[in-house]
Amino acid sequence: MKKLLSTLLFSFIISFSLFANVENTFQQANELYSNGEYTQAIELYDSLINSNVSSANIYYNIGNSYFKLDDIPNAILYFEKAKKIEPNNLDIIYNIELANTRIADKIEQVPHFFLKTIYLTTLNSLTEKQWTTVNISLFIIFLIFIVLFYTRSTNRRLWLSFSIAFIILTFTSGIIGFQSYKQKTTHNTAIIFTPTIDIKSAPDTKSNTIFILHQGTKITLLEKTAQWQKVRIASGSEGWLKTNNIIEI
Repeated sequence: MKKLLSTLLFSFIISFSLFANVENTFQQANELYSNGEYTQAIELYDSLINSNVSSANIYYNIGNSYFKLDDIPNAILYFEKAKKIEPNNLDIIYNIELANTRIADKIEQVPHFFLKTIYLTTLNSLTEKQWTTVNISLFIIFLIFIVLFYTRSTNRRLWLSFSIAFIILTFTSGIIGFQSYKQKTTHNTAIIFTPTIDIKSAPDTKSNTIFILHQGTKITLLEKTAQWQKVRIASGSEGWLKTNNIIEI
């Protein structure tokens, strides 16, 4: 028992120490940013990411630092990374829109089919962790109604109806939560980092150039070969580019 308590105490001390160190580094980076030392601030924020500590706030602050340095492609990259974690954060959304006014390509978004719009709105209405909380809460309510169904002799049909409704809601929220997790962890978008790039009709340098893109533009990643990546832009146009011209979000 004493050995177990000692181990738990040691683990708590280590965890608390690591948390305090992370918080201290984050505050130091924030101070550097406030003092206009943006490059040094980025280095400290990056040290947190390299230590497997990441959050929307860290990515957002890195994006702000790059924006202050007039490095728009990197600013957009990190704002988009922050948005993957907190898709409804208005500050992040605003800064992405602001940064996009500073790039050459002004691409109109193709309107989504209304069902996809509803799906994306629902998916992004909560974060991954919030969807997990909703899912667990709905499952607990389902269990309560199941207990009532088996323990109460009256209103059994009502308890059964509620049980069915809540297990369906639990299942649905679980699917949405999983999709939210996939959206956060799947790298299916990227930012162009080459000043100007020809988008080809095929994965071949000799193929026709169908349109031109510039640094800072966000693209959706489709199929891939050893050196080439098929991409789609917001307008729906598709083409091929070399993979070394982009950085995945």
